[in-house]
Parts: sequence; structure tokens; C-alpha cells
Amino acid sequence: MLVRHLIRSAAVSSALASTLLMAGGAGAAETPGWEVSLSGESPAGSLLSVSSVDDDLAWAVGSKGGAGVIMRWDGERWAEDTAPGLPDVWQWSAVSAVSADDVWAYGTVGRSQALVHFDGERWNSVTAAGPADDSWPEVPIDAVPGRLFKGGNALYTYSGGTWKTFKLPALVDIRDIDAISADDAYATGMKYPVTTGHPVTYHWDGTTWTLMEQPPLRTGTDTAEIAAASSDSVYVAGRADVPDTTAPVPGIAHWDGSAWEDITGELSAFYVRALLPDGRGGLWASGNDQAEPAHADPVFWHYDGATWTKEAGAPASDGDTRWPSYTFNDLAPAGGSGGFWAVGEYSTPLDSHGDQTVNGLIERSTVSPEATGD
Repeated sequence: MLVRHLIRSAAVSSALASTLLMAGGAGAAETPGWEVSLSGESPAGSLLSVSSVDDDLAWAVGSKGGAGVIMRWDGERWAEDTAPGLPDVWQWSAVSAVSADDVWAYGTVGRSQALVHFDGERWNSVTAAGPADDSWPEVPIDAVPGRLFKGGNALYTYSGGTWKTFKLPALVDIRDIDAISADDAYATGMKYPVTTGHPVTYHWDGTTWTLMEQPPLRTGTDTAEIAAASSDSVYVAGRADVPDTTAPVPGIAHWDGSAWEDITGELSAFYVRALLPDGRGGLWASGNDQAEPAHADPVFWHYDGATWTKEAGAPASDGDTRWPSYTFNDLAPAGGSGGFWAVGEYSTPLDSHGDQTVNGLIERSTVSPEATGD
């Protein structure tokens, strides 16, 4: 969702093979193409964002029990980040890693926002531009060499220690940003109100943001996800609250450099919460499966430019199996291997008291030697 830059130089292959690795915080589980890297009792109760530097270094952020948590991957296991300097927050909702000593994270506590930067040794607080977004506290950020982008109730850029603000029309809120470079970025969100509003998408050219053509999705679609593979391949996804329906209606659109196309297709019952270009002209999507008959499997979808193909993720050993209990909130490259990370949460079965636990979940795709050319 937030940082996908490695994917443009290392293609993710759909020819995936099983490779069992040890998981941090839980015993590893796998299906063909997927392995559980973190599940069960761990510092993370829910994970919203993930970003990697290489195969041996990544960060994932979220919360547990009303407190923000940042997890770090060291090439073997996930563990809570213990570097000094992190403020106490209710939730960390976004992370974006440019290099081992250039990592950004955004969170909230009450009606205040927290922005921190990791310099390789410690986290340092940075004053964030603009007020906290009361409508959507999960404000998006995305960092590339030389520039940080921030969304919410305006579009902000940070470079050389200075913030610049691009004011948005009234009732417009930016939900996601994907930057290709410091001079080429894309942002999406919605022009509210929900019932009569519509999706909006902006392009950054290094100087200013320009409103693009409106994606051809139904009225009321809140496009909360964006993935930019190039200037002529940008995807947005969201859901619309439609009168007289019991659930929001998903929608996905693709920009080819000159026009948008609705490519929702078979994902009309899938709540997309994460998008990732595959590096070969296609797209990975994940989120929460609402298809009937209801089931609890973790699900990923791949789009090859014409057709969607469904793929099962690896279930957690203690996950519920009676109804949809898995949600993935973000996807990111897992380094140069061609695989990628997926983060989110899942619920356990109801206990004898009718209670259940929600645990953080991290999965990693596994790639065959043939796919990477090894």
C-alpha cells in the first residue's frame, strides 16, 4: 500500500513454491506459495503497514491493546523494534523505509499526530505539517530518496527539512499515496459526502499536484488504495456505500496513461485493502474476502492485465475456520528475491465464554529458483 519501490526492479512471479522458514512469535505454517512469518501471541494485535529495505530488513507497524507497536524483521524473525526514541501512541498506521537509516512512521494519540524518523540508531520525532485528520486518523505517508509525502486533509511534501502544503478542495480527503520518485507520485481519496461523493486521484510532477480524470467507479466509492507501477500504469481501489444494500460495493480501476478502466471483475465481493504491482504489468490485491459461501481462508488475487486469479494464503494454526476472519491491510516487496510481505490480522475461534482474540499476522510469499533466475 505505501512503499513498493523495490518491486519495480525485482518482479514478483506468480510461479511460487513452498519454502519453510522459521517464524518469529509462532510456529511457521505454509501453503504452496505462502508461509506464516508471525502469528499467535505476539507484540502485535493488528498490523496496518509494512515496508522493506532488502531481504533481511523490514518494518511493520500497528497496535495492540490501545498502544502502538513497531515490528522489525532481521532476516530470521520478527520482533518488536527496541530502538530508542519512539513516543507513546495509540496506533502506528503507516511505515515507509527508504534505506536502513532512512525510515519514517506515522501514528496517532488522541487527536494528535506523531511522525518519527529512524536514522539507523534511534527514532527521532519530526513535527508533522497540518492538523491531525479527525476524519481518517490512518493518514498515509510514502518516502523516496529526498522526499516524504503525507496525505489526509491536504497533500504535504517534506524535503530538506521544509514542508510544503497543497490545499485540497473542501470535503476532499487523501487516503493513500504511492511515489515512484521524488518528482513522480500519485495520491487517491474521496470527495465527500459518502452518499453523493466520488473518488479523486492526484499526480505530483515535482512541483505541484494535479487532479487527474475521475476513475469510472460508482458514486460514493472511497478509493483508499493506490498502486503506481509507472506513469502509464496506476491502480486505485475502494468501496462504495450503496443504498438498499447490506454491504459496501468494491471497485478497482486502472489508468493506462490516457484513460481509466474499471477492472473490478471477480473482485466484486472482495474488500480490497492492499494493492501491489507485480513488476510484470500485473497487480496483486488482498484484503478481506466477503464472497459467498463465507469461509475463513486468507486470500490473495492476481491480475495479469486481463484476468483475476484467486490464490489462498497460509492459515494461522489458531485461526478461525467458520467465517471470514483474515484481513490483510498492506503488501510490500520482501527484498530482491521477488517475494513480498503481507500484514494484517486474524481472529481465533470463540471460546467457551463467547470471546475471541485478534492477533497480528505477517505472511511472506515464497519464490521458486526458476522465477528468480537463480
